Amino acid sequence: MKWAGALFIVAASLFIGWHKSRSYGERVRQIRQFETALMMLESSIAYGAESMETAVRAISNTIEKPADRIFAVFAEELSNSEKSAEDLWSDVLKKHSSGLALKKRDLQIVEQAGCMLGTVTQTAEARKLQLVLKQLEKQREEAATEEKKLSGMTRSVSLLFGLMTAILLL
Repeated sequence: MKWAGALFIVAASLFIGWHKSRSYGERVRQIRQFETALMMLESSIAYGAESMETAVRAISNTIEKPADRIFAVFAEELSNSEKSAEDLWSDVLKKHSSGLALKKRDLQIVEQAGCMLGTVTQTAEARKLQLVLKQLEKQREEAATEEKKLSGMTRSVSLLFGLMTAILLL
């Protein structure tokens, strides 16, 4: 019975370490999703061929989860609300940020993307989105470095912790 408990402890600690190390990679993936989505938004703003709602809805159909949900809800809010695009973007991000692996700084940068939507010229919006994209690229590089550095260590430490705990209990 002790061996079964020890095996369970080691397996649980391995799972916890694997889950935590996976979140590092998920952060990189989600930052890349937002970069892609904002590039698409920048293109649609620059060429101005469609409304903001149509562009955002098209983006939500193109990108992967979980970022697609944020853009889908934003498009829905744009069609149903009288609030400014900036306020709607901030509200949607705050409501759905719990389902993201992004850090607070990452979310602040993504939120900056919506700070001028619909309030300034197309050129100014495109410039602001370029700045946000550069900041997101820097955050993605930092997240990738963090993933390389910490994901393997997290798995190893969790395994060692599980083994240590199991040995102490036997």
